[in-house]
Amino acid sequence: MTDSLLIFTESLGEIRTAEMMPLSCISTFRTGGPADTVVFPRSRAEAVRCVRNAVRYGSRYTVIGNGSNVLFDDAGYRGAVICTSGLSGISFSKDGTVTAECGVPLTALSSRAAEAGLSGLEFAYGIPGFVGGAVFMNAGAYGESISDVLSGSDYYDAESDAVVHVAREEHGFGYRKSIYTENPGRMILGAEFTLSQGDPDVIRAKCSENMESRRTKQPLEFPSAGSVFKRPEGHFAGKLIEDSGLKGTCVGGAEVSRKHAGFIINRGGATSSDVLELINLIKEKVRTDAGIELECEVRYIGEKE
Repeated sequence: MTDSLLIFTESLGEIRTAEMMPLSCISTFRTGGPADTVVFPRSRAEAVRCVRNAVRYGSRYTVIGNGSNVLFDDAGYRGAVICTSGLSGISFSKDGTVTAECGVPLTALSSRAAEAGLSGLEFAYGIPGFVGGAVFMNAGAYGESISDVLSGSDYYDAESDAVVHVAREEHGFGYRKSIYTENPGRMILGAEFTLSQGDPDVIRAKCSENMESRRTKQPLEFPSAGSVFKRPEGHFAGKLIEDSGLKGTCVGGAEVSRKHAGFIINRGGATSSDVLELINLIKEKVRTDAGIELECEVRYIGEKE
């Protein structure tokens, strides 16, 4: 551990940390070596303190939520991984606005909204991510996305040492895109969603229908990061991969799912290197067969850069 990281860790006081923790424990791919330090803030104030102190003491850091759209290096991470899973507060207002912290699982948010008779987040039920990541990449499914219901978000800007509120129209939303994908140094703290009143039974039924569709079509029984590639304009990544005859193709313990070719699964013992090699193989084959360049949706986090 470097001197700067040691000073950073000591500055956190009561905030929970874990040294040399395998990142496979906090990645849905279940791959990745040990991080020097993993930090678990439990509130917005603690999360801000983590980033502020990392910058102050010159410690390398990265922020993750559920680890559902990241691929950590097999050698781990030299620095601090700040995990926001402890920021899990949800509140409801009488006008149908739901406020959720960045560490709230999307399925939990959708479920709580359904219980309150609020519609608009049914599409998010079963998406394996947290609110922060969903806003970051404008997550979506079944033709709907976070941008349809989000009314605002808050982030911490380390450069100005300020918490900033962003209105919906300032998010620059696009397909798997937002102002946050363009400015990854901003740590999302929470978001507000404007939902509509509905029948709780009808809303819950739609959530269950979406979940059953996922179970039928997606390899949920294996570790994965969900869809690996963005949807190319006019095409579906999974169909292109399947048409290239890649279903079931393996590199080590990583496999192109036989159930849904858009997924790479960890069948057991896969490494991040296996996944990366398989991603490159897929891209090259689809480029050769269809003349289309697939763009990876999963964020690779290297050991030192």
